[in-house]
Amino acid sequence: MPAVVRIVDLVKNYYLESVVVRALRGVSLEVEEGDFVALMGPSGSGKSTLLNVLGCLDRPTQGEYHLGEEDVAHMSDDQLSEIRSRYLGFIFQQYNLLPQYTVVENIEVPLLYQGVTLDDKTREWCIELATMVGLGERLDHRPMQLSGGQQQRVAIARSLVNRPQVILADEPTGNLDSRTSDEIMMMLTRLNLEGKTIIMVTHENDIAEWARRVIRMRDGQIETDVRNDHPKGTIGERGVSTPR
Repeated sequence: MPAVVRIVDLVKNYYLESVVVRALRGVSLEVEEGDFVALMGPSGSGKSTLLNVLGCLDRPTQGEYHLGEEDVAHMSDDQLSEIRSRYLGFIFQQYNLLPQYTVVENIEVPLLYQGVTLDDKTREWCIELATMVGLGERLDHRPMQLSGGQQQRVAIARSLVNRPQVILADEPTGNLDSRTSDEIMMMLTRLNLEGKTIIMVTHENDIAEWARRVIRMRDGQIETDVRNDHPKGTIGERGVSTPR
């Protein structure tokens, strides 16, 4: 499989008055298309900074970052915005749903940012995504009418609306109980088996066990990079049917 993400000697420094915080210290990494990677590490290890750089939400201080065929390390803000809308889908711990919007309208939001004209065709696509994550009967519900797990399902559907190459997930089960966490991870596993590349930050070992590859960071560097040959949720263990 070709590398969909490739970073070389990536450095990220933050400057706080006279103090330099070295968040990433020469990180090199390749992620193949269709992989499922968990980024782990203690607070301050650099995992969230790395996810922000991979998501084009922050720029590296130095080093290379290639997303597919694009060299994005030194792009302008407008170029990075375009890359995010074309290549990336985001899932956040806090869901980040708009409270006044319905399920379908929240899924549509990334299309609005892209300047896409919303019509019957885009609505059908959003309804299809809502149905895929088990919310076909809650299309007109607003976030306050949904459980935490249901809100995260909306966030997953929203992350897919622009047909991204890579899904970036930041603690996607951090606010959920263990049963709902398993439902969300089964959903992500199914998406991965269908070909989506997923890079996920988590601090929970049992959540990382769903990934095909676990990268542990410490002090801004990769400490270990281990392939998981028997991730949870794969066919033959727990199955990947959509939770109901």
